[in-house]
Amino acid sequence: MTVRVPSPPRAQLHDLLHTTAHASPAVILEGLTPEQATTRPRGLPHSVAELVAHLLFWAEWTLDAADGNPPPEVPHAEDSWPAVRPEEWETLRVRFLATIERASALEQARLDRPLLEGEWFGWERHTLGSALADTALHIAHHLGQAVTVRQLLGVWPPPSGGVTW
Repeated sequence: MTVRVPSPPRAQLHDLLHTTAHASPAVILEGLTPEQATTRPRGLPHSVAELVAHLLFWAEWTLDAADGNPPPEVPHAEDSWPAVRPEEWETLRVRFLATIERASALEQARLDRPLLEGEWFGWERHTLGSALADTALHIAHHLGQAVTVRQLLGVWPPPSGGVTW
């Protein structure tokens, strides 16, 4: 018998997906030029765009599983860090924000249902709700890094303001 990871309450899941703890993903990513988004500050391993591409990779991976389409195994962590060219930034940003909305649409689904049936790389223990919560926490983690990258580039806070004190 597989012991499932419990699902969080719907309201908590909604807040995790939409405010990433303190600021919305849309606000965190707004106002970046393609050059700013793809610049790696000295000493850091990723640009904002690379962080977003990584988040999009895993969010789509999880949502495909939730839709009953088990995605392929990812044998190496680096396989989930696609390179991003400046001309790809705006499309990437829009696609990432749309993927958050796709995840949010699942908030009304039966969150305690298994994410996947059968054994599948350890994910068989996840419910839909726990997988969405993991996705939201992953987004919060890396968007926090994106804020730091923006600060180091001198482009924080974003045009509409940000959680800064």
